[in-house]
Amino acid sequence: MIGKYKIAALCICRIQDRECFELIHELDGQLGNIGCRLFVYNCISRPDKNSSSAETAVFDLIDPSFCDVVIIQSDRFGNYDFCKALAQKYREMGLPVISLGENISDCINFEYRRGDGFADIVSHMVKYHGYTNIHMIAGVKGEYYSDERIKAFRNVLSENNIPFDDSMVSYGDYWSVPAIDAVKKLIKENRLPRAIVCANDHMAVAVTNYLQDQGISVPDDVAITGFDGIETIYSADPTVSSSGIYPLTNAKEICHAVNTIFSEGYAVKNIPLFPELIINESCGCKSEKHRMKFNSSVSYNELMNKFYRFQDENIILSNVSERIQQCKSFADIADEMRKDDLMYAMTCVIKSECIDESINPEEKIQMRFRNKMFVLYDSDDIDLKKSVGEKFIPYNMDGRDIIPNMNGFIGRCLIFTALSYLGVPMGYTCYHFSSYIPSNYYKIPQTVNMLNNALGGLRNLRHQHYLLNKVDEISRIDALTGLFNRHGFLIEYENILRGLGSNSLAVIMCDLDGLKAINDKYGHDNGDFAIKNTAQALKRVCPPNAACTRFGGDEIMAVFPCCGTENNIRGMLYKELDCVNERSEKPYKIAASVGIYITQNGEKPSFDELIRYSDKLMYEEKKRRKTLRTN
Repeated sequence: MIGKYKIAALCICRIQDRECFELIHELDGQLGNIGCRLFVYNCISRPDKNSSSAETAVFDLIDPSFCDVVIIQSDRFGNYDFCKALAQKYREMGLPVISLGENISDCINFEYRRGDGFADIVSHMVKYHGYTNIHMIAGVKGEYYSDERIKAFRNVLSENNIPFDDSMVSYGDYWSVPAIDAVKKLIKENRLPRAIVCANDHMAVAVTNYLQDQGISVPDDVAITGFDGIETIYSADPTVSSSGIYPLTNAKEICHAVNTIFSEGYAVKNIPLFPELIINESCGCKSEKHRMKFNSSVSYNELMNKFYRFQDENIILSNVSERIQQCKSFADIADEMRKDDLMYAMTCVIKSECIDESINPEEKIQMRFRNKMFVLYDSDDIDLKKSVGEKFIPYNMDGRDIIPNMNGFIGRCLIFTALSYLGVPMGYTCYHFSSYIPSNYYKIPQTVNMLNNALGGLRNLRHQHYLLNKVDEISRIDALTGLFNRHGFLIEYENILRGLGSNSLAVIMCDLDGLKAINDKYGHDNGDFAIKNTAQALKRVCPPNAACTRFGGDEIMAVFPCCGTENNIRGMLYKELDCVNERSEKPYKIAASVGIYITQNGEKPSFDELIRYSDKLMYEEKKRRKTLRTN
């Protein structure tokens, strides 16, 4: 529950399909009437047997801290085991679960009696019209729903004393081309029947159009029916008779079940829901009711607009993807995403690991969207800041908040879809459309796929740059001390000389005292400890623009433009080493000899000359310190 509203979570697959977004539209309206809000969790493609795929990570966003009931559109996933595991997880959280289409234990199951619905349309052909020479084009051979409809077909024939044999069934795989191939075979074998019942509407429309093209009249020569009740049946000529469950009927029944849970408590049960006959013209009936509702020219115009808009938006999104991968900052990415006004009413949240360039994009990171998240994009916030002359800056967010300003969107249906790349979950998008426009739902997979490729590609590029920088760093940095090695120092020294002008150069040379004795008595690990701490101490006391290098076993040098403090460095270094000795509590004291050389104005010694200077400095410094110890 959020505020005064209870929350219903709908787990769906392929939101871009009309059957899905029409149900969402109707269900959102029905739930609103009982003070409930709908959150939709969408998987663009059907999950395979690996139920932990990155795309299905979106379902981990459902949390009992705010969710009151879960609805799983299980018949859309095509994966019973996945839906069963999903339902079990939510039941273990203590959430009521409603399954739409599949019978899952410990759930309220909506049984879509498609077999009964298909029997009704076959009975209409046999009993009402009296067709006895009848053929069926089934779906995929051996598939559950296809076999269920074949069984219904056989039962109706048996009830009406019509003999059945296997030659009365062809397979069209639920699609147009194989369905037409099945009809071609019937014609070739001179077995074209008086009536054909198809296991879905796509095949029925395709067969109707094909027969008409061949000069075979539908329904005068061959009567045709489909099944599912999709919009396309009204675009055929003649319109195709079918059977289906209306989204509004479905939504009302689901809402009634949800309201019963809220008012009476959760009780496991099965609720049958029967498809309704849709009588059109292809079966031989004369119905003008649906014809009046459907304007083919308007439908064709809408279809063409949808097609060309899809093409245009794909081109735009492809360009956006390229621009995203060229961005230098996350704020620039947000600007590019908003630029073409395709990604409105949308928030994009990614895992904090995805902005860490040191993490390999192919590395399997935690699936769940928890802990630290990163708000990469928020169209509403971008527009608000732009209106007052400010720039949107992406920011970190507690993963438990899911999206920023959740309460501000509670009046809208929220639609979540996971972002993933190479099987790794990156984050999710949240759409919060203020009105029902079907094209918005078609756009979701387009946009998500673009972001998957764009952000995944960007992660790859950032990680490659990181690796190149690491390789470059390894080639320039001494592994023990973190100072430049000779190669790195030469590059940095050239930079210093270019900017030196007529200024003098300070050369600081440092050499450990008694390193051999430390190595011999305490081991080389302690010798390395002494070298490392001396090097870091020298770096700390030198100015930030100093080039510090270890170019020998215990020989450390710093070079920088004179700044007036170089003569104090010896004393500062000795104090630093005193502090190191005090903290380390080692049985030996780290000590060093320090020599300082100041070049003449404008003098730019070569590296070899620096080495000669340093050797001279060390000789004089060690001689001085030996004299002090003797005295």
